[in-house]
Amino acid sequence: MPLKAADIRFAPLTVGTTVYTEAQQQAAFDEFINQNPYLSTRRGQYAERNALALPFLHRFDFSVAQDVSLNIKKKRNAFQVRFDILNFGNMLNNKWGVSQRATNLQLLNFVSRDANNVPTYRLATQRDATSTYLIKDTYQYNSSVFDVWTAQLGIRYTFGK
Repeated sequence: MPLKAADIRFAPLTVGTTVYTEAQQQAAFDEFINQNPYLSTRRGQYAERNALALPFLHRFDFSVAQDVSLNIKKKRNAFQVRFDILNFGNMLNNKWGVSQRATNLQLLNFVSRDANNVPTYRLATQRDATSTYLIKDTYQYNSSVFDVWTAQLGIRYTFGK
């Protein structure tokens, strides 16, 4: 990890119609390091292998079941009605129960070496719903059917004995 982003050389990076200069990439790299609690403490040192872990994910479900029995032709018949809410926490707060992923697994992309054998890089990018820009977040929230709450209703019938 460099002491300061200016210690790293960046080649111009074109994303769509935007060209990011070396200074812009250095500033974005500095901001990226500062926003991460672990990386910001490792300036001038190596980042340890497996030192970063995805944020812990908490999910819990809610279930209600009711048993009902009836005598039909002198035989006991049973019904169970069950209502489940999966990822119940997400129903209470849309930030709960949502998994995260690393924004980009390769922060710096090697481009070349100059005449003095100094390496040049390009900074990684990240996407949102509308655009692509220089990386700024270590993690992004996922958006899949597994990250939202769902409800299901079930009915079970047990034949009389």
